[in-house]
Amino acid sequence: MRFLHIPKTAGTSFTEILLRQYGDKGHFVFSGDLEKDIERYKRGLDRGEEISLFLGHAPIETGIEDADSASMITFLRDPVARVKSFCQHVYEGKSPYLLESFPPEDFDLDRFLDSGNPEISNLQTKMLTGSGSFMDGSHLERLSASEAVDMALENLYTRVDAYGLQEYFDESLIHFKKKFSWHPPYYIRRNRKSAIKRLAFEKRHIEKIEELNRLDMELYGKAKIDFMKIVKGTVDSDELAAFRRANTYMGPLIGGGFRVRNLIRRYLPGDKN
Repeated sequence: MRFLHIPKTAGTSFTEILLRQYGDKGHFVFSGDLEKDIERYKRGLDRGEEISLFLGHAPIETGIEDADSASMITFLRDPVARVKSFCQHVYEGKSPYLLESFPPEDFDLDRFLDSGNPEISNLQTKMLTGSGSFMDGSHLERLSASEAVDMALENLYTRVDAYGLQEYFDESLIHFKKKFSWHPPYYIRRNRKSAIKRLAFEKRHIEKIEELNRLDMELYGKAKIDFMKIVKGTVDSDELAAFRRANTYMGPLIGGGFRVRNLIRRYLPGDKN
C-alpha cells in the first residue's frame, strides 16, 4: 500500500491508522527530497529490507517501481482550506525551511501569499501529475488548465485505488475499510491548530488563494461530486453514527499505540501535516 500524502490533508491522523492496519514495520517514508529518497530506498534493498507500506510526500510518479505499482490511497482537501492551514502552519513556525524567510514573530500573510512558495499554489494537481519534487509544478507549464485538471483526474480515478476527502474524514475511513477489508479504523484527531495564535484571513487573502489554486479548485470540485456518489452508495447514516460513537471510546484506547510522530520527525523534520 502507498499513501500519497498531500500536505495539510489530515495526514498525521491517517498515517497512524495505516500503521495499525499494515503494521509499524516494513515501511518507507518519502521525505520530500525524491533524489535522496531513491538512494535511501536502494540502500534498504541492498540490506534486504521488505516494504509493505509507503508513506510521505512524493508525487504520483516516484521512479521507485515498488511504490509506483503499489495500491495507492490519498486524501484531497478543499484548496482554500488547505492553503489556509498551511499558512497557519508556517505562522506557528512549523516549517523549518521557511523559518528564516518568514519568522513567526514577523510573519506577513500578504508577503507570504505573494512569495511564490510552491506549496500554496495547485499542490494537489502538481502531486497527482508530477514526477519530480512533490512541490514541482514545472510540468504544468506544458499543459493547458483543462489538460492539467484532466490528467490529475485521470490519475486519481485510474492509478489511485481509493481517495477520501479531509472534510468527510469518517465517511472516507468507512469507504476505505470496506474496500480494503480493514479492521475498524479508529483514531485520535492529531495536529489541531493552535488555540492561541490564529491568523486572520481577510477577503483579499481568500481571493489571492483562489487565484493561486484555480486548477486545484476545479480538480477538487469534480472529485468531490464523484466521491459523494461513492459515499452515498456505500456509507449509510446509521453506520456513520455508529462508527463515530464507537470511535469516541475506542480512539483514545488505541490511537496512541504507534509512535507516528517519531516516524514523521525522523524523515520530515518539523512536518506536522
